[in-house]
Amino acid sequence: MFIHELSPALFSRTREKLLRFIHVHGDRRITARAIRWLRALPAEMLEEEGNIVLIYTQNSKLLGCIAVYGYGTQESFLVVHQKAREQGIGTALTNAALSRLGKLYVRVAADNTASLKTCFTIGMVAFACVRGVTGKPTLWLAAVDWRKEDGKTI
Repeated sequence: MFIHELSPALFSRTREKLLRFIHVHGDRRITARAIRWLRALPAEMLEEEGNIVLIYTQNSKLLGCIAVYGYGTQESFLVVHQKAREQGIGTALTNAALSRLGKLYVRVAADNTASLKTCFTIGMVAFACVRGVTGKPTLWLAAVDWRKEDGKTI
């Protein structure tokens, strides 16, 4: 197992593969807004604080990815290969992102129990419930060095 932080150059080379992976394994839970963001993300933005794309590979096969923009206050999502779920990949990626960023925010639809389980497993705290971009009740969660006011940026 390997978790890789994508450099701007590697992100540019693998962006289309990541987008296909998200389309196939995202279970239609990744919002169109998040996909548009990743598609349009200037690679050099990954050099800025609070932004990261990590991938999880095993035997050179992509099994998961997490993408975070603005510590998650602007955008964040996690996708794990359908055949590799329940193996701790989502937790490993989320912990790695949190470790590198120092704080992390996510929005998770209230009916997405798998993602909520991952968030609560690593100690995230739900601090608000809002109507998400899809119209569903959505929890704002945060971990480590977070401030409730940060969630008001959306």
